[in-house]
Amino acid sequence: MNNRFRIEIYDDVKSNDITLFSQNRVDRDLLNEHVFSNIRNFSSTVRAYVFDNVTKKKVAAMFLPMETVQLIKSKTNSASKGVGLT
Repeated sequence: MNNRFRIEIYDDVKSNDITLFSQNRVDRDLLNEHVFSNIRNFSSTVRAYVFDNVTKKKVAAMFLPMETVQLIKSKTNSASKGVGLT
């Protein structure tokens, strides 16, 4: 089935919402990869869910509080500022 799994990643700002589709099963590790690769797009508490469109159930979920998101963003920003300054 095409697009069996729907991945929704969002925070409080609606314009930041991301929806991805997959034909293959999405486990927690893959959900983590999707969330952390898109973390720069979010500014508050991040919620991520994987829905199975056939069974109409949530398969996996992830929740990152705003403090964690801000900490990760600050670490990635400080690391990227230090590149190539020598």
